Amino acid sequence: MAVAALGRAGNQRSRGVAGKAAAKPVEKVAVEDAAEAEPEAPPPPPPFDPANEVGVTAPLGFFDPLGFSKVGDEEGFRNLRLAEIKHARVAMMA
Repeated sequence: MAVAALGRAGNQRSRGVAGKAAAKPVEKVAVEDAAEAEPEAPPPPPPFDPANEVGVTAPLGFFDPLGFSKVGDEEGFRNLRLAEIKHARVAMMA
């Protein structure tokens, strides 16, 4: 143990120019500038697009021939989808 301690002390004394330069503290200008900068707000989400919803099939794509589903109208799309499922269940019972 004593030999290892002497070896470490000897290494510290004989570092040379490169060892002394590495031992100096490095200025953290870039880190401080980044910390001072205000965080940017995340970009707003893209508008609701019914063509990207689950249920769009490959051969037809998004099928809305009468144009009931508008881009950006998520509430109206959900309401129409709910009504379609409800009516389909009632039709299956009949």
